[in-house]
Amino acid sequence: MSGPRRALLIAAATLVAGACGVQPDAAPRDVPIEERSLTLTDDGAGSTASGADRIYLIAPGEDLLLRSVPRSATTPAELVEILLRGPNEDEQQQQYSTFIPATTELIDARTQGQILTVDLTDDILELTGQNLTQAIAQIVYTVTELPGIEAVRIEVDDERLAVATAISDTVASTLRIYDFPNSVRTSQPAFPAAAVASS
Repeated sequence: MSGPRRALLIAAATLVAGACGVQPDAAPRDVPIEERSLTLTDDGAGSTASGADRIYLIAPGEDLLLRSVPRSATTPAELVEILLRGPNEDEQQQQYSTFIPATTELIDARTQGQILTVDLTDDILELTGQNLTQAIAQIVYTVTELPGIEAVRIEVDDERLAVATAISDTVASTLRIYDFPNSVRTSQPAFPAAAVASS
């Protein structure tokens, strides 16, 4: 979910919560320390940006390219769930986003050899066209960062999902990062042009 859309939803939720019987104080008062900070739980915020693993989010900029950010996970399923949570608060402030709908949940992640099958709820089908392609690219790039995982199969409610990629109209088989060329923004600087040797 994009930053502006998330902010709008949080603002709407705040207005609804404000109408739920919380009355203002009649006079000013000191607020106890334990009440001075508001902690939101289960709000879809992303995980802490640390660890040896990586997830791929939509980087800031108009080109909507993917960029990896650090995360920590103990299993492939946990890493996919972390990806589904999207950017954390700091990353949102830096304009990172995700194409994966916030309501998308992981049903199952199972490994067979070097292939990870990721089964998602049908919320992912809210997307179409390039947005769906980019969301799937986020998943493929993320899970193939894991040792031993070379390819991904995407399922929706246990049914294989046919995905359009940059090199094919539809792909119903195994997906690799090579199916999504030019999808990732790299931090590597451009190499200087080779000098022409003088004769």
